[in-house]
Amino acid sequence: LVYMNYFTDYFVNFGTELSKLLQSFLIILTAYLLNIIIATLIKRRIQDVKQRYSLRKTISTLISIATAGILITVWFRETTSLIVAYGIISAGIAIALQDLLKSVAGGVIIFISGSFKAGDRIQVGNEIGDVLDIKIFYTSLMEIREWIDGDQYSGRIIQLPNSFVLNSTVKNYTRDFSFIWDEIHLMFTFDSNWKKAQDITLKITREITDQFKTSAKNELIGLEDKYLITSADVEDTIYTQITDNWIDMRLRYVVDPRKRRNIKHSINEKLLEAFALEKDIEIASASFDIVGFPNLKIDK
Repeated sequence: LVYMNYFTDYFVNFGTELSKLLQSFLIILTAYLLNIIIATLIKRRIQDVKQRYSLRKTISTLISIATAGILITVWFRETTSLIVAYGIISAGIAIALQDLLKSVAGGVIIFISGSFKAGDRIQVGNEIGDVLDIKIFYTSLMEIREWIDGDQYSGRIIQLPNSFVLNSTVKNYTRDFSFIWDEIHLMFTFDSNWKKAQDITLKITREITDQFKTSAKNELIGLEDKYLITSADVEDTIYTQITDNWIDMRLRYVVDPRKRRNIKHSINEKLLEAFALEKDIEIASASFDIVGFPNLKIDK
């Protein structure tokens, strides 16, 4: 009777284990086929190599996680065992996919918050450029500056993982207010007619920058409903300072950030032409004039 009970329990348990093995095989086979089908669809529909690779890797990982979870429910029926197993899997997922999950979370934050959109000019750390595209994992920028001495394209495309919005400051040149203030540094000798130089500078600058002032003024007024702005002055201004070597002037004006270099070039060129016609205006520089030599005695 004891041997009969032993063999009966053995075959019952063997049947249960065999059933679990069969279920596990079918679950793994289904996951494998599903992974192949989805990978084929991704390859056909998504052209970007990086995006295709990231999405395929993510889906493959999720399928593997789901498969592991289902297998756990097949082999572990007790609630305590399930909780422990799921806890271990969750910790493994968080560690293995932390960068990928951060990028996905960053992509969701960008879409929800609207901190920037395609077409905006932004700066993240040392990277600056115009936003070309925002995807779930990456943001693409057309780079400006770098070896270019001005706000113009370098020709390189920057791929930024969207996780940067979680731990970096995003400087937006065009969101809500599509203009910036720029400055030109001018220096005149002490015997120059600095007042005339100031009038000439403001006249030329106004002729060039008046095209931006109305729009800039209206946008600043609109910002008062959204932000605490105490001043909406977009007029050209010169700040003058006396230094040890020259009269220092800083010209401040509002400009479209995408036209910044061209506008600065135009202002500088016209100022040089205007100052060349004025005999009582002389541009200063950090050079030295030798006004005399001491008498030297040379022994032969």
